[in-house]
Amino acid sequence: MRLYSMYFICKNNINEIESIKESVRNTVGSPIKYLTGWDKTVITLNKLASVPCLRASVEKMYESVPVVYRDKARFDFDNSTYDNFFGAKKELLARMNTVIDLYENSHGDSLNDAGFDIRLPEFKTMKELAKCMNDIEFIVNQCPFLNKPDSEIKYKTADVGSFWLTFAVVGTSASVVLLNLSKIVEAAIRIKSHVATVKQQEEVLRSMELRNDIAADVIDSFKKVNKVITDRCVNELEAELGELPNREDADKVGKSIELLAGWIDKGLQIYSAIDAPDEVKALFPAQEEQPLLNDDVIKLLEAKSNASTEGK
Repeated sequence: MRLYSMYFICKNNINEIESIKESVRNTVGSPIKYLTGWDKTVITLNKLASVPCLRASVEKMYESVPVVYRDKARFDFDNSTYDNFFGAKKELLARMNTVIDLYENSHGDSLNDAGFDIRLPEFKTMKELAKCMNDIEFIVNQCPFLNKPDSEIKYKTADVGSFWLTFAVVGTSASVVLLNLSKIVEAAIRIKSHVATVKQQEEVLRSMELRNDIAADVIDSFKKVNKVITDRCVNELEAELGELPNREDADKVGKSIELLAGWIDKGLQIYSAIDAPDEVKALFPAQEEQPLLNDDVIKLLEAKSNASTEGK
């Protein structure tokens, strides 16, 4: 998991963990400590369990609660359970704060920038990596739909230990740029299979012992079909996003779609930033969920969800 995803999960759930406190009720004997809202705490722990460096502490906190109470919203503490539970909470908070401090101290003022993430495919050679970077640079800087006078796409960071790149979109038209990018991604996904097929056919033809003029004619036919398909995508984008001023700009959009389609077929993925507003996230593919806590927690959540549905 990339560092930014871990940071985002910790940042958005740390208040829920910090707010866990015992209540006390007076009895004839000694006061009894108890916890309310455990069912909601389980949901928070389930989110935190997707972070590898937190998982052991999350499970320790969950398992400190006796089995008979794990599906309850409220339970009483005995001395041993109290010490184990709040000891585990302290350990979990320490790890969450470490992740938050690490990310915030290394990224400074750029935390609130709107933008998008690119997950690079796995490369076999340096040449392939360089080609991918050049193509991304062309798409970002040359595609007319992504270049607005009052906005700019800036490289932001490469996530620690992963293939993720983050780009910030700054300026008054940032939301327009993100919308346009999502439409270009949609177009590239639609034609990626065709672009990949044409590329494979070209490579096969070049490897065959055909006369040069015959191979050239066939390859030229492939390219013409490819251009018809990309031109259709460009026309659809113009109808939706606005007419382009000249043929050169239309060709740049077409090339951007074709380049992006080729890399998406090889495994490249583009997402909205993980902390983007919901209306921006809805424009891009959803990010995959990670497997979370152990089966006991999953069954508990499913049981509560079913009970809630049946009760309506």
